Amino acid sequence: MFIRQFSRIALITIATAFFAAVANAQSVLVVDQSRVMRDSNVGKHITNQMKAIGTQMDSEMQQAEAPIKSELDNLRASMSGMTAEQLRARPDLAQRASDLQEKVGKSQVEKQYKQQEFVVTQKKAAAKVNEKLAKILEAVVSERGAQIVVDRSMVIYGAPTVDITADVIRRLDQEMRTVPVTRERLPRKS
Repeated sequence: MFIRQFSRIALITIATAFFAAVANAQSVLVVDQSRVMRDSNVGKHITNQMKAIGTQMDSEMQQAEAPIKSELDNLRASMSGMTAEQLRARPDLAQRASDLQEKVGKSQVEKQYKQQEFVVTQKKAAAKVNEKLAKILEAVVSERGAQIVVDRSMVIYGAPTVDITADVIRRLDQEMRTVPVTRERLPRKS
């Protein structure tokens, strides 16, 4: 309860400070960060590399899950048509089911690791772009004599003259066409 109330107060305080700063600013610029990442050469490069990494991860999971699926199909076939009494008389089937359930659990944990690795890989690649983007934004702000840059998602309306997205994309394309996108691998717990 306290945390929820504190979060609301903090959000209201931040929003008030933000809008007060915008209202007092002499010059506000708008940039669409998602468009920068989507339309810039380096953003397209990251997207293509992440697709390749995602495809590789999917392939790895399919290869790991294929024997489990086959084993499950075999177990189902062995148990097909058996009554509860017959199943109780076959502890070997219960053991196979238990072993299979453990393998499925391990497979799910591995899938979660791969999802986390994907996110970490994407964030590390984007961080390299964000460093360059910060310098570009500083230069544009300085050149235009602005005090604030706001993401397009926060703006209901802005005159086209305050939108610097195309200029930012052009500058980013000149300074950075690609960035290393290296698949991150998280350590596994035994």
